[in-house]
Amino acid sequence: MTKPRFVIGVDGGGTKTIGELADLTGAAVATQTVGPTNPNIVGTAESARTLCSLIRHICTQHQCHPGDVRGIVLGLAGGGGEKIQRELEAKVRDGLHEVGAPDPAIQVVTDIRIALEGAFDGGPGIAVVAGTGSSIMYKTAQGAVALVGGWGRILGDEGSGYFIGLEAIRAVTRDYDGLADARLLREAMAARFGLDERFRIIEAIYRQHFPIPSLAPLVFDLAAKKDGVSYEILKRSSALLADRIASALMHMDDGSVGIVLFGGLLEHDTPYKALFIEELTRRFPQVRVQPPVHSAVHGAVMLALSLGREKPVE
Repeated sequence: MTKPRFVIGVDGGGTKTIGELADLTGAAVATQTVGPTNPNIVGTAESARTLCSLIRHICTQHQCHPGDVRGIVLGLAGGGGEKIQRELEAKVRDGLHEVGAPDPAIQVVTDIRIALEGAFDGGPGIAVVAGTGSSIMYKTAQGAVALVGGWGRILGDEGSGYFIGLEAIRAVTRDYDGLADARLLREAMAARFGLDERFRIIEAIYRQHFPIPSLAPLVFDLAAKKDGVSYEILKRSSALLADRIASALMHMDDGSVGIVLFGGLLEHDTPYKALFIEELTRRFPQVRVQPPVHSAVHGAVMLALSLGREKPVE
């Protein structure tokens, strides 16, 4: 009798990780949720241990063995570097060897890669992520995949929560220096975070590692109340994020192009989301914003199916 064969897709982040076991038609047969697996936060060793535990438990849940799994795709926040990818793939493979799994095909990719795959059911399109950071990934009709942005808070992340929060702090510092009027932002930061004088702000930023992205909701609130400074921060941020869309569109075929929005800044109805969609509509009439066809974890399953087909049957 032919042994049953499965694939596993994983969507791993800084707070939780979701795994999906699917048969070779792509139908989900079991799911499991565990803790964080972002290697930049928990380290590669801890990430690999958690991922191996997830794989074992999800197989046990469906009464199969890790050796029955043909392909595993791990879509991880922080999983973009080749060194981290190779290290995690090796550690997870070694962990599965310990429980008798032969040599499964394993691939580590970024979380935006699996989101893109799931969002367009494997077809072409553009995925936009704006949360603490920001990045854009596109897939052409010919299957080429590339990243725009994703440079991190020091080199980029325009349009992100970090960028918006930093612009808010800078507006307040200019208010203190008498270079601009950001009174409402200054008062709101003082009331909500206790940042009520120059040296409190300096100490919070440089010594206490104040979470700069936590200021983004404050900017949203004030923009909704017609504060001009906050509104201009969001407008500038949305324009910079749209610039990255322009870069991606240069590589896409003519005609309608689908865009799916991900991340805490764009998945909910906020003034920022409205401004960003307005910017897209004005500048790129060929673009249509749409909901994802599948979840990110199912996008990982789809990639795992392709990976499993590349591995010869033993």
